[in-house]
Amino acid sequence: MSQFFRIVSRVLPAHLPAFVTPETITFIFRCIDENQAVEKIISSIDVDGKTVSLTLVWLLGQKLIKIAEGQEEEAPLIITDSASDIPEDLIKKKNILVVPLTVTMNGNDYRDGIDVTPTEFYRLLESSKNFPSTSPPTVDDFHRIFLENIGKRDILGIFISRGMSKTVDIARQAVRSNFNSYLTERRATPGTNKKMKIELIDSRQVSMGAALLVLEAADRIAEGWPVELVKYHIEELVSQVQVYFMVDNLNYLARGGRIGRGMAMFGNLFGLKPILGMAEGGVDAKSRTIGGRWGQRRLIDYMKQHMGNEGKSLRIGICHANAAQKAMAVQKRIEEVFPGQQQIVSSFGPTVGAHIGPGAVGVAWLPIPEV
Repeated sequence: MSQFFRIVSRVLPAHLPAFVTPETITFIFRCIDENQAVEKIISSIDVDGKTVSLTLVWLLGQKLIKIAEGQEEEAPLIITDSASDIPEDLIKKKNILVVPLTVTMNGNDYRDGIDVTPTEFYRLLESSKNFPSTSPPTVDDFHRIFLENIGKRDILGIFISRGMSKTVDIARQAVRSNFNSYLTERRATPGTNKKMKIELIDSRQVSMGAALLVLEAADRIAEGWPVELVKYHIEELVSQVQVYFMVDNLNYLARGGRIGRGMAMFGNLFGLKPILGMAEGGVDAKSRTIGGRWGQRRLIDYMKQHMGNEGKSLRIGICHANAAQKAMAVQKRIEEVFPGQQQIVSSFGPTVGAHIGPGAVGVAWLPIPEV
């Protein structure tokens, strides 16, 4: 089945965002009046599809339109990879499917989150003589998941930055190689929209940075948004996610080749704590402090500098590498500075944990859009 909108109000605010034009709104209202389905509105040759999608998201946020009620269609499936480090309770609550990456240590392969937990991983890491490696899911892994689900619902995938893993590229390859099989499966399923959609997004983030985008998408899906609009919505938010983390032991950065062993020995001797962050889809050095407490304060300083006095609501993620007490301390500081905000606490998995080592702690945040 297709999805439709209903108009709540035609009274527009006095000031419109730069990407919203009266002409586009008029076009959308006319399409809704004609009872056109979402995919037909977006794919119209009369107006640019991205402009229409962003305008639809804005209209939903302004509560000028809403998803029509009574549409019995199974909600799109949200897929991510285990590098997003989403806590298990939220995975179940939000109906998220997690595809595991594989970590190789001491000649053994472990599926992240299935064969090895974060606690077990850090125990193995401390005793490992060789630097662990991670590998993405295979084309066959994604093909199996897509084929099992596309018959009855659309799919939205949000994955680790392609600058750090080939996961999103492999997922796209699975779609290209098996598109006809998925289309046949959809057309053979009664009562479904025969125009299937598999939308895949490069989050340009890792760990809690990606998790915040996945959780935002899950909330919009729960509100009944069609997968096309959720895709455009999330892609607009990618650049707004901020991620910073503090490394406790420099030896692991040295083992991964990010710094020299001499620098690691010097830094550990004087208690230097590097602050790393995500930039352009990869990890970048931001600053360094002396001592863990100063490092934790520096993480909060980055939040204050970025948010200023805007007073926006935030999604906040806190992640740690076998350092629950540090995570609790960061959580307490955040609550003091940004009271009443949503906070999620989780553990760094192997993808990030192998490089930063035990004792690290990080924070990510995303201003909550007004939708």
